[in-house]
Amino acid sequence: MPGDVKKAAKFSVNINYPEPKVEKKSINYANLLLLDYSGLVSELSATLLYVYQHLISDGKYEDYAEAVAGIAVIEMKHLELLGETIKLLGLKPMYAIPHMGLYYPWNSKLIDYSTNINKMIDIDIQSELDAIKQYENHKILIKDKYIVELLNRIIEDEKLHLKFFRELKGKYERS
Repeated sequence: MPGDVKKAAKFSVNINYPEPKVEKKSINYANLLLLDYSGLVSELSATLLYVYQHLISDGKYEDYAEAVAGIAVIEMKHLELLGETIKLLGLKPMYAIPHMGLYYPWNSKLIDYSTNINKMIDIDIQSELDAIKQYENHKILIKDKYIVELLNRIIEDEKLHLKFFRELKGKYERS
């Protein structure tokens, strides 16, 4: 079941997370982080996708169910760190997607409800690749050393998640 923090530890690199800090308030930076927090490619979307996949696969694909449960816990940690940083930047950490000065509520339609194990793993791999790419792009746009440090740390976890999913893909493609 998602929530077992001790089991989740292996899905996070063994480097401490930096404390959320900012050089100064910036709504522009907060809006970029809000995309990472609760956008299409976001920690919220990843967390809810992985919890769903855990529930669907539990009892059928135990190693996969354990992996997505553990990874969901780590994504929740990222969600918390980003939310704290968004607050420091001067914005409420709402579950919304910023677009042209407006905020659209996060929607469960952003989750792919596939049940085929190979399709779920492909979705997970693409989700992690998209997250890494988005974080890398945001690092270029954000000129705040504390936020960049946080994004670098989160990226390390996302790379580890990608490794786990690629290993599972190899296993389930053979079966």
